[in-house]
Amino acid sequence: MLGKQVLILLVISLVLGVVTNFVSPNKIPFIGEYRDLSSGDGPIIPPTASEGDPPFIAIDVAELEFSLKSAVFVDARDYEEFICGTIPGSLNMPFEYLPEENIENYVDSVLEHASKDTPLIIFCSGEECDLSLHLARNLQDFGYTNLSIFFGGAREWENFELTLERGEQCGE
Repeated sequence: MLGKQVLILLVISLVLGVVTNFVSPNKIPFIGEYRDLSSGDGPIIPPTASEGDPPFIAIDVAELEFSLKSAVFVDARDYEEFICGTIPGSLNMPFEYLPEENIENYVDSVLEHASKDTPLIIFCSGEECDLSLHLARNLQDFGYTNLSIFFGGAREWENFELTLERGEQCGE
């Protein structure tokens, strides 16, 4: 008898849930609409890449690392570009404005005193920007060992409809 009542309550709940979802303006699709995680093209590798450079990663790997919060993202662009759209939570280390003196102290400070084996993903605007490659090479020279370059950068991130963090001071 108790089992029959539980089954009836379960069926009624299921029907009410489906009907409510059907008429709701915020309905949840019965079949998920998920985009493919991979671009299918693999990582973007610039023609200036050379042997010994940190590895290049594709958008799907960058997104996975971002969602798992398993790496620190470092934006190599200048502050104005950074503030107008960057991967959320990224640190800004503008390669073109690195100080000539005490550069290692500056890097250590920007990276919030992260250890040399902290996973770092370096990026900039996208394919036309090689600041990420140059910054990664410099970080490698300073002894950072767990580097990756997301050469698709902020542009590819946005093209895949992933959220960019934008500051109020952006002069767009």
